[in-house]
Amino acid sequence: MNRRAAGFTLIELLVTVVIIGLLASLLVPNLGRIREKAEGVKCAANLRGIATAVQGYAQDNDNRYPTIESMPSNPVYPADQNAGTMLAVLGPYGITEAALKCPADMRLRQPYFRREGTSYMWRPMVDDELVSNPKIYHPRRGEITPPPSRLPLASDFTTVHAGRISVVFADGRVRMF
Repeated sequence: MNRRAAGFTLIELLVTVVIIGLLASLLVPNLGRIREKAEGVKCAANLRGIATAVQGYAQDNDNRYPTIESMPSNPVYPADQNAGTMLAVLGPYGITEAALKCPADMRLRQPYFRREGTSYMWRPMVDDELVSNPKIYHPRRGEITPPPSRLPLASDFTTVHAGRISVVFADGRVRMF
């Protein structure tokens, strides 16, 4: 009686290696897209957190939006106007340094986070405006009061999500453009 030893033959091993190689070649191109999607989700969650912190700030400050320096490296407001960085103003409402860091921004050669202390740009048109009745200047229509669903609060500094930019609106909704 001729008994065959238990184990793989060379042919079986080669077929297994080829199948694994084919599967890997199918998955590798998708890994970049999966990473981009995950980064987009993280950044959207950060922006939603900013909107929630802004609501908390407004409740404590006469129903007004905060005054935040959009680009602290190049300040617009004089020191006596109580404008602060996003972290300084919204920190008491749950915003942390980690919540201001978008992974897609951190992959840039010169991340905005390192220069500005945040990966997100505050929209100064809402600075110190009433949440219930913000007055925004529109180039063609003059002063308008947009609904919360059309009032941007913050966005990415640049297109970091496959050529798109994330924006959070006053109603807490995040959209990519």
